[in-house]
Amino acid sequence: MPHREPQDAVTNCLPSPLFWGIVGGMQSKHIVVVSCVLAALLIASMSPISGAQDKKLKPEELVAKHLDSIASAEKRKAVKSRTTTGTVQVNFRVGGSGALSGKSNVLSQGDSVRTGFSFSALEYPGEQFAFDGNKVTAGQMSPGNYPPLSGFLYENDILMKEGLLLGTLSTHWALLDVASRKARLDSSGLKKIGGRQLHELKYSARSTKVNMQSWLYFEPETYRHVRSQFRLEVPTTRLARISDSAELVRYQIIEEFDQFKEVDGFTLPHSHKIEFTVDGPRGGLLTTWENLIQRVTHDENLESQFFMLQ
Repeated sequence: MPHREPQDAVTNCLPSPLFWGIVGGMQSKHIVVVSCVLAALLIASMSPISGAQDKKLKPEELVAKHLDSIASAEKRKAVKSRTTTGTVQVNFRVGGSGALSGKSNVLSQGDSVRTGFSFSALEYPGEQFAFDGNKVTAGQMSPGNYPPLSGFLYENDILMKEGLLLGTLSTHWALLDVASRKARLDSSGLKKIGGRQLHELKYSARSTKVNMQSWLYFEPETYRHVRSQFRLEVPTTRLARISDSAELVRYQIIEEFDQFKEVDGFTLPHSHKIEFTVDGPRGGLLTTWENLIQRVTHDENLESQFFMLQ
């Protein structure tokens, strides 16, 4: 989806000629004066707020405001682990059809994280992917046969390793420790995404084997992280000659976060949606997972083997 620059909003505070004609006459002068005063006061009261939201923040300013929206620095530093449980619904929209309901969980402890979407269907038991702080693993439906999202994250492990997936639901969230990751951050200001203005932050990992493009989006009022977008283009075959044109497979993941609630002093989303799209010369795929979180717990002792899938 191409990015569009937001349209400048121009407000004209002066009465129109038609207005002056309507209120013409000696008895209408007081009405005109009062109207102008009220308009001026309204504009004056709105301008600071609008200016604050429209201001293009430096990346470090945006990250700092976002982190404060999660919890205090003391709480963020003290938390050891986070576990979420809930329900999930998968919808197969392109490359298949139908819907299934199941159970969801996200386990994270330090730099380790694991996600499971489980369904009681033999043809599609669900998605499982994990990172143990060193290696990304994924659940298989049969030997060598991965479900679509898990297989993509296993083959392109930068999203899990960098902590970009799952946002603030995970203690491995990329923006919790920008300094150690040494990623390049570029703030683009406000962008109109999905019908609303959001702060856009482009995240470029320090080193990666693939050219994964990553954008993170934040509410201008609260600085909560509400959306992530990841794109990758991969040639289907190697080119025999320089003059050959490559056929590309385009992958996209969009995450959306909503229904923020406070738990143990942390403001966290309780609605999490993943949309996975594949667009290639031999067909496409569009699948969504809608995860409704019912419970969040902190500082449970999670065994290290939880973060390695066989």
